[in-house]
Amino acid sequence: YPTNLLTLKDFFMSILFEPTQIGRYTVRNRIFMAPMSRYRALEGGINPKSTAQYYSQRASAGLIMAESTRINNWSGGINCPGIYTDEQIASWKETTEAVHEKGGVIFLQLWHAGRASHESLMPEGRDVVAPSAIPIQQEVMIENGMATPTPPRELTLDEIAELRADYGHASRNALEAGFDGIEIHAAGGFLIDTFLQETTNKRDDQYGGSPENRFRFLREVVEDAIEIWGADRVGVKLSPTSQYNNVGDGNVLDTFKYTISELNNYGLAFLEVNEEMPFTQLPPEKRALLDELRSYWTGPYIGNGNYTAETGAQRISDNKATAITYGRFFLANPDLPERFRRNAELNELDVNTFYGGDHKGYTDYPFLNN
Repeated sequence: YPTNLLTLKDFFMSILFEPTQIGRYTVRNRIFMAPMSRYRALEGGINPKSTAQYYSQRASAGLIMAESTRINNWSGGINCPGIYTDEQIASWKETTEAVHEKGGVIFLQLWHAGRASHESLMPEGRDVVAPSAIPIQQEVMIENGMATPTPPRELTLDEIAELRADYGHASRNALEAGFDGIEIHAAGGFLIDTFLQETTNKRDDQYGGSPENRFRFLREVVEDAIEIWGADRVGVKLSPTSQYNNVGDGNVLDTFKYTISELNNYGLAFLEVNEEMPFTQLPPEKRALLDELRSYWTGPYIGNGNYTAETGAQRISDNKATAITYGRFFLANPDLPERFRRNAELNELDVNTFYGGDHKGYTDYPFLNN
């Protein structure tokens, strides 16, 4: 019960600052940094020096999920970092060392855009690809602004095998770069998510049709990662209710009931679920669907999507989440846990510097005065 030294609100909010177990790590709090693409990588997918400063400034997070990182040179994305060359590994080492010097824990998110890409972002000899040749209308960022994605070509079985090998290679490289673990990006209408969902996967081979077949590629990527890292340093991100990149239709309940139930058998470090997209509000029926899917997962569960300090604490208190990933709040507030602790004012977001640019809106957001 609260003592006279604690207000009721302080007592309620203190759950955010409790250490918690995520895989093999006991992390310092339940306020995690969400993976956020910042499009500041240099030529060749190499991080600028400022990336180490950006992440180390935010090392007070219980866990940092570093931004979506390309597994190969045909993953798509403009100015996104990679983890498939020695130079990229070296640039990430600077970041992991800087975070560790401040006592932080950092995982790397492995990513391939799939059909959410554009031919101008592809190297010579590569196409925009997906499990099935189904185009989308959600625009993507290219060199000269925004553009409708190039209609994808259906992946061949040889290409799927190549992609599996590339995920494994990226996973090994992340270990060499000094990360504490990896998160497999299977959300957001990107490559792996489009394998999972029946409206984007119309294949008639071993990777399409039944939920088991549509789950096959993610299963392979997860099992390969576990062989490299151990299950307790591998997490997965899903977004069952999101319609970003034109997904989320069809029998979502059966698809993700199967997916989550199968993932539950591996003893993974965590499952992160994007529950609500920025600047949106989830309809009650989709919230109910998420709550049902939640019941199939017994490991550490990380909630993501429009949470405040109060709603995050409530979600954890209700045993609906182990921790919360905060995106925009962490972008603008490198000392977010301390601001939550003090109930301090948050910095104002500069939306014009979200993507691309230099240190402005990246490493120059102010800390609280002591």
